[in-house]
Amino acid sequence: MVSDRRVVVTGMGIVSAFGTHIDVFWQKLCDGESAVKPLAFADNGALPIKYAAQIDFDSLIANHSAYLPESGMTDRRGVMGIIAAAKALEDAGLHPAQLAGKRIGIYGCSGVSSTLEDDRNLCRHSHEPVMQSLLQQRNNLDAYSGIRCSNDGMVTEIARQLALAGPVVNVNAACAGATHAIGLACQSIRRGEATMMLAGGADSVISLRTLVGLNLLGATATTEKWGDRFCRPFDKNRSGLVAGEGGAFLVLESEESALSRGAKIYAEITGYGASLDAYKLTAPHPDGIGAENVIRKAIRDSGLEPHQIDYVNAHGTSTPLNDELETAVIKRIFGSQPPLISSIKSMLGHWIAAAGAVETVATVLTVKNKFIPPTINLETPDPLCDLDYVPQKGRPFPVKNAITNSFGFGGINSCLVIGDYGDK
Repeated sequence: MVSDRRVVVTGMGIVSAFGTHIDVFWQKLCDGESAVKPLAFADNGALPIKYAAQIDFDSLIANHSAYLPESGMTDRRGVMGIIAAAKALEDAGLHPAQLAGKRIGIYGCSGVSSTLEDDRNLCRHSHEPVMQSLLQQRNNLDAYSGIRCSNDGMVTEIARQLALAGPVVNVNAACAGATHAIGLACQSIRRGEATMMLAGGADSVISLRTLVGLNLLGATATTEKWGDRFCRPFDKNRSGLVAGEGGAFLVLESEESALSRGAKIYAEITGYGASLDAYKLTAPHPDGIGAENVIRKAIRDSGLEPHQIDYVNAHGTSTPLNDELETAVIKRIFGSQPPLISSIKSMLGHWIAAAGAVETVATVLTVKNKFIPPTINLETPDPLCDLDYVPQKGRPFPVKNAITNSFGFGGINSCLVIGDYGDK
C-alpha cells in the first residue's frame, strides 16, 4: 500500500464475550482471560461440542436497544455489527447528527447465514411433516426471515441505521473476509475514492446447524478433558477450533482528514495482501504457498522488510494443520530471527468471517500500547511449533510494526501490516 496517502485508524468498536468496551476488552486480553465457557444451548446433550466463546445476547440487546432498529429485520450478526459500528464511530468522535447523509462507506463481512436451500435440505431429511408444519404455521413466522439471511443484510442495515450514504460492500471470503474488507477499504482511501470508511465484520457460528457442520468437517475441538481450555493454539495437544462470535469495526481515515478534525490516531495501516491457495476447500496447501505469498505481499505493500516486523497476530486456530503450517511459513519468511507471535483465538475462539476484524483491533492496540497479549493454554510444546508464541502470560514489547494473518476455508488468505503512527 505504498502511497503518499496514509490511512490511519481513528475509532474502534467491539462486541465480544468480554463486553462492548474497548478498554475492558483489551485488559482482559492482556490478562489472558478466557471467554470460552460451557455452551448455553437449552439442550446440547447430543452435540459433541460443549464449549464456545458465547455472548449473552439478551443482555446485549437490553443494554444497547437505542442502537438497534425496531423492525426486527436484523439477525444476530446484524445486531452485533450495528452496535460495533456505532461504537466505532462514537470512539472516533463522530456522532449521528454529524454523519446523516455523509458519503461514508462501509466495507463489511457478515459470514455464514441460513439459506433457503439449507432449509429445504433440512426438511427433506426430516420428513414431509416438517414442511407441512412450516406451511401451516407460516402466518406465525417472522416476515423478515427471508431478508435477514442475505449476506449483505448486515452492512446495508448498518448504513440505513446510521444514515450513511457512501458505498456499501459486503465481502464474502470465509475466515479471511473481515481482513479483506479492511484492506479493501484502505485501498479505497489510498486511491482517493474516499476520505473515511467503516470496515470490519460480525459473525456467529454458534448455532446447531453450523456447529454440526464444522464438527463434520473435523474442524472443531471435542476433547472434553480440557474443559474451558479447549482452544490451544500451537500446543501439542490441540485438536481443533473453538467457536466464538462477535463484531468489530474500525473507522479508517486519510491522515489529512484525521488531522484536520483533530482526531485521535491509534495506528496506521500500511500494507495489505491477498492470495489464494487454489488447493482444497477444507485444507491449506501443504507447502503453505498461499499463506507465504500473502504475508510477503502485505509486507512489500507496506514498504517494509521482513526484519522490521516485530509481532505476528497469528491466525492460530488450534487446528493441527493450520498451526504447524503457519509456523513453517513464518520461519521461511523471517529466518533465524522471527518476530514474537500470539493467537487471541485462545481466549475468544474463532469468529470465522469476523475473526480478522477483532484481530485487527487487537493488533492495533498491541502496536499502540506496546504490549503483546498471550497465547493461553499453550502448556505442552509441539516440536513442529517451536517459536515464541508468548505462552500463558502477556509481555511488554516495543512493537513498531505488526502483521495480522487470516487464512480461510477454500484457501482464501489475507494479511494486514499495522504500524505505529507516532513512529513515522
